[in-house]
Amino acid sequence: MRNLGKKYFGFILLLLFFLFPAVVYAQQDTSEGEIFKGKVLEQRDVDCGGMVEGIELSCIAYDIELSDGDVVETMPTWINNEEDLFKVGSRVYVSLSEGIDGEEVWSVESYSRENSLLFLFSLFVLLIIIITGVRGVRATLGLAVSFLVLYFFAIPRINMGQSLFWVAVITIFILLGASTFVTYGINIKSVIAFISTLLGIILISLLGYIVISNLNITGTGDESSAMLYDATFGTIRLSSIFLLSIVIGSLGVLDDVTVGQTSAMMEIYSANKSLSSTELFKRSMNIGKDHISSMVNTLFIAYAGSSFSLVMLLSANNPNFRILINTGFVVEEIVRTLVASIGLILVVPLTSLLASRIIVKVLK
Repeated sequence: MRNLGKKYFGFILLLLFFLFPAVVYAQQDTSEGEIFKGKVLEQRDVDCGGMVEGIELSCIAYDIELSDGDVVETMPTWINNEEDLFKVGSRVYVSLSEGIDGEEVWSVESYSRENSLLFLFSLFVLLIIIITGVRGVRATLGLAVSFLVLYFFAIPRINMGQSLFWVAVITIFILLGASTFVTYGINIKSVIAFISTLLGIILISLLGYIVISNLNITGTGDESSAMLYDATFGTIRLSSIFLLSIVIGSLGVLDDVTVGQTSAMMEIYSANKSLSSTELFKRSMNIGKDHISSMVNTLFIAYAGSSFSLVMLLSANNPNFRILINTGFVVEEIVRTLVASIGLILVVPLTSLLASRIIVKVLK
């Protein structure tokens, strides 16, 4: 088992090694302009320069001190909310591009937040390791693998127009392996959790495909999807991206349930090895019911919280409830929640049934 675990992890590293150079090359080819780091020295009101005729706009220009000491002035930026202003003294990223007449055009892109994010992430990792020990180190390693696979393999390759099906299969396989075998090692618990989660993913994929087809969901419910469609020149089928987002979003919850369910069943059986597989299944389902009840509500709250402001906006524009729930974005969120929840409900008895047979035979 231990050698198998090493081979599996080695396969992941080898795959990332060969894929990473291609990803870096693709990202360099698609970048526009040059990015510099600087500090905001001054912000001032300026004329918008006829950006929108007939409408009074408030525009701001910034004086930015670059890392090499040079000071540049940014182009006028339309401001409709004071919270959008970049504060004086803040570290920011600015881009340099070429204007229509060949002149330099500087624009503030974003705050420089990486140091604060690094501190927050370091605190997160430190707490995991302190509280969970070696398992926390494994969990962090699994998190790193998941991050690399999603952001340096899956997303760039889908944007490049490669086969969405095969990219999705490889991505889900590695993510699932990272969340189980890398975190928990190769043992009975991780094998049962892996198989159970895989079955749950298959169920969610099939159900999601049927629902998306029957409800005529195109995946264009929010503005970011439309922007993605334009950025990829219509080469990506957004309904497939929507389905993949449901599957990936469900994977973490399914893995949590299957691992927790299997672990609880192993503890129950260790305490009483006279239990038959049927009795173990019945007792574990009492725990599974609690898992279902808590996780379904967790899914709903998580999805509702992530899109709360947009739902409020839609409700303010059209308070009619029947129209609201049939709006593209709202329908997508409802489908996302219900499909994932149905998969969660079904995976609990599947895990319990599978684990009850394996645990009784192996640990007897």
